[in-house]
Amino acid sequence: MQTDGFQAYLTRLGRRVQNLRRERGYSQEKLAELVGMDRVSIGYIEQARRMPKISTLYYIADALDIKVEDLFDGLQ
Repeated sequence: MQTDGFQAYLTRLGRRVQNLRRERGYSQEKLAELVGMDRVSIGYIEQARRMPKISTLYYIADALDIKVEDLFDGLQ
């Protein structure tokens, strides 16, 4: 198992979430409120310190008004 590659992928996913959040003018607090999470959890996802569940990604995508698959565009 290539854990380095996976960690790099999580890092890119976290940056993608952060960039999309910022494009919409949302703070971490606002996105967390929309998703039903706490701000720290959103921060951990953005920093690749936490691997989000598929259900969490669904709620994040919904809050950002995109499809889940859009979170993964260009990550490879």
